[in-house]
Amino acid sequence: MSIYKLLTKGKWERPTDQSAVYTEIEPGQQWGIRVTLIRDFARVEAINGPKCTWYKAPKELSAEVRPPNIFERLRGITFEKKLMAEVEAKRRVAADRNGKGRLFSSSGSEAE
Repeated sequence: MSIYKLLTKGKWERPTDQSAVYTEIEPGQQWGIRVTLIRDFARVEAINGPKCTWYKAPKELSAEVRPPNIFERLRGITFEKKLMAEVEAKRRVAADRNGKGRLFSSSGSEAE
């Protein structure tokens, strides 16, 4: 399945001929995700607003996804599966940063 069909909640852009950028920020939220497809790899980031850029961001916020190596291909892992796993991880980070990831605070009462 095409990556473009898997990522449909946000907006796709083509800043250059050799890259495509997908940005997904829920309405009313500060944090979201950005997926940058560049030739044979992708960068997946949890972002703090649509204009956010990271320089040497920690793995929690930014990860590079490369095509599967021979051993991963033998196990049936595809680039799309690797990419979507990282997208889900960054969506969780964005939800945590937006305050949606924690349903209860440490004291046991509901978080706001």
